[in-house]
Amino acid sequence: MFDQVKKLGMNAVVVHVRPFGDAFYPSGRFPWSKYISGTQGKNPGFDPLAYMVEAAHDRELKFHAWINPFRVSSGTTDANSLAKNNRARKYMTSDLKEQQRRVLTFGGSLYYNPSEIVVRLLIRSGVLEIVENYDVDGIHFDDYFYPTLGANYANNFDAPEYKIYVNKAKKNGVKVLSIQDWRRDNINKLVRTIYKAVKSVDEDLVFGISPGGFLDYLVMDDRYYCDIETWLSKPGYVDYIAPQLYWSFNHSRFPYDKTLDRWLKLRTNKDVKVYVGIAVYKAGSKEDTQWKSDTKILAKQIDYGRKTGEVDGFIYFRHDFFFKNATKKGVNNLLKLLD
Repeated sequence: MFDQVKKLGMNAVVVHVRPFGDAFYPSGRFPWSKYISGTQGKNPGFDPLAYMVEAAHDRELKFHAWINPFRVSSGTTDANSLAKNNRARKYMTSDLKEQQRRVLTFGGSLYYNPSEIVVRLLIRSGVLEIVENYDVDGIHFDDYFYPTLGANYANNFDAPEYKIYVNKAKKNGVKVLSIQDWRRDNINKLVRTIYKAVKSVDEDLVFGISPGGFLDYLVMDDRYYCDIETWLSKPGYVDYIAPQLYWSFNHSRFPYDKTLDRWLKLRTNKDVKVYVGIAVYKAGSKEDTQWKSDTKILAKQIDYGRKTGEVDGFIYFRHDFFFKNATKKGVNNLLKLLD
């Protein structure tokens, strides 16, 4: 795969190393991922992360370790589906209510509780475990922060912790944040903590986040709680933002060009780079007429980004779609532009 990436002319790989509170490396904090050995907690007998970092650097590729910070499971809330040494399972089966609240059930899935200091410290220690033990070039967070909580957002998920916060704030005469701003602050605390931890190991290491590109949704009161305006305007949060602009120019709600312009306008801290997420997997798809019939759409997206003079690079999702028949025509036109 990395040989192919090099031939494509890329200069970096962004590789999952912790998709579900697990690890693609021997960890003292998270169980082995089922995506490595087939069973969560099972040792595959080698260190995939060590191998991948070395393989990337042998080919002069940067290696960014991709983490989903709060996801524990998808499609199941059964603690027994988790490895016995999974901290989430230990929290869920604890006799202490305080520990049980560190993992939350929502929408048929499990999440670490973003409002818990212990959880944020666990995520921080997991990041430090990577950057201290492996020669990675960066840490990359995906857009899985809070789930979409719906109309009852003020009363579900971590609402009990919010009530505790409100009572304490009132008691101490501190201004009370709305539940949505409190949740954004929880995420901001994590982001600042990770940025500081990464830089404490090596100033040259970078930390970036790849939120969904749908700006209007990111600022809603019932989901995500990504404070992108702060991240793009103030120091101490991220080195880069990689919005997933996975739409055509003709999309009715989020046309590629106009949406990119909006993202770039938010970036007032010029030390924060903007890398545009490109949906290679949609080339030739039936999502809309442009994706289906315009074989130059990927090339046009890169060309538009370059012409803004403000885009710092592109991240392509994902490797295998550079080699599928359905995407071939779009990819071939893209590669002509990248030569």
